[in-house]
Amino acid sequence: AEKDGMFATIERTRERFAKLINAHAGEIAITKNISEGLNIIATALPWRVGDNVVVCREVEHPNNIFPWAGLKRRLGIEIRDVPARAGRLLAEDVIAAVDDRTRIVTLCEVSFSPGLRVDLAPIGKFTRARDIFFLVDGAQTAGIVHTDVEASGIDGFAVSTQKGLLGIYGMGLLYCRQSWAERLNPVYLA
Repeated sequence: AEKDGMFATIERTRERFAKLINAHAGEIAITKNISEGLNIIATALPWRVGDNVVVCREVEHPNNIFPWAGLKRRLGIEIRDVPARAGRLLAEDVIAAVDDRTRIVTLCEVSFSPGLRVDLAPIGKFTRARDIFFLVDGAQTAGIVHTDVEASGIDGFAVSTQKGLLGIYGMGLLYCRQSWAERLNPVYLA
């Protein structure tokens, strides 16, 4: 009975987070933190030599830079670094960095420094039309500002629970749009 109660709590957590971001509970995974969520997506994509990731290293937390540096070293992917303008990441600059070898665009919805918000919807619309994965770090926004993964065109959304979700350290949540989840090849399965 105790084990059943724990599983029920896990499902309630997934359902509540899914409702919060306008997703389905089956699209939510429990992770240990944002880093694990970002790495799950990064390593599950079907990379080929010459593919690239678009990211703005100037405003990203290192946890959304390290996975791409590791893939560059191991698989030879290119990191396309989008410059910020006075600390602000603009949607048009992100879009301009994309080419036909871009497999993923990744960014934080609100930067940890200097704390500015990115307009996600134009990026999501652009990436969705080109079948490019759009991965968002929601560390600074989950539970604080409204994030609608459908309206914003987000394919992956990684969060830790200890900030705006008022949860515990050592727990995170990862949203992955179902149509992408079916195409990914995770490094580990359980």
